[in-house]
Amino acid sequence: PQLSSYRDHLLSEAHLQGALSLKECIANPDLAFNRGILEPLASLRRVGKIDGSNCVILVDGLCEAEYHRPDHGDTITSFLAKHMPQFPSWLKIIATIRTQLQEISKQLPFTRISLDNVNVNENLQKDILEYINYRVKNSPSIQTNITAGSKLDSLSQNKFGQHLLHLSQGSFLFAKLTLDLVERGHLVVKSSGYKVLPVSLAQIYMLHFNLRFPTVRSFEKVFHILSVCLAALYPLTLLEIYYSVNSLLVDTFLPWEEFRQRFKLLSGFLVKRLDN
Repeated sequence: PQLSSYRDHLLSEAHLQGALSLKECIANPDLAFNRGILEPLASLRRVGKIDGSNCVILVDGLCEAEYHRPDHGDTITSFLAKHMPQFPSWLKIIATIRTQLQEISKQLPFTRISLDNVNVNENLQKDILEYINYRVKNSPSIQTNITAGSKLDSLSQNKFGQHLLHLSQGSFLFAKLTLDLVERGHLVVKSSGYKVLPVSLAQIYMLHFNLRFPTVRSFEKVFHILSVCLAALYPLTLLEIYYSVNSLLVDTFLPWEEFRQRFKLLSGFLVKRLDN
């Protein structure tokens, strides 16, 4: 990684870790950003610990913050726009945003690249097809689960790749999640029509949930946990989730151990922060 020296510096400086703690980021995000990110990066660059090439910070799904606009203060977009003049020329931002919310990007001084024209942009199709073929080539289980005969030939692989490319409509996420399901054996494609493959991300998510929670009763065990996590504007600690879940239960009380067991059922769906 290009910024491994920054990571090492951060781990060795307790005051920087404190400056970037969740508490400080909420209390004063501008100060935390300057002291914890921009100033250390500039210092490391001056002493030669970051080489002369450009470095990139990726902000994926910039528009998702718009669904949780705060009553006061910045969104991620306005926060970046405010701090862009302080960015060194060698530090670049790559941000992704959904087309229907691209209006929010107008305040950012960025070059824009559209990934929507998948049918006319050969590079988009080529990138996804190369990814699909790489996954198929390097996974015996995928090869087995998309082969009607005893062995996958180049014609069958090409046909499968083209079909998945068409379904993905330029979405790497769709291609990845579909291949993951095939690799794990949850989808077995034995017919040339590929009717078993999902046609949207919504179908993929529904399949994941149906596999994990095959009955309404099994889903009800985690319903309140998911509700709390999805409603939160920032990542909650396990205790905060626990107290919030119990606040939703008027007539019953969920013991701590039972809560932990239910929380484990969501392994893979929820990402746990390492700092809390």
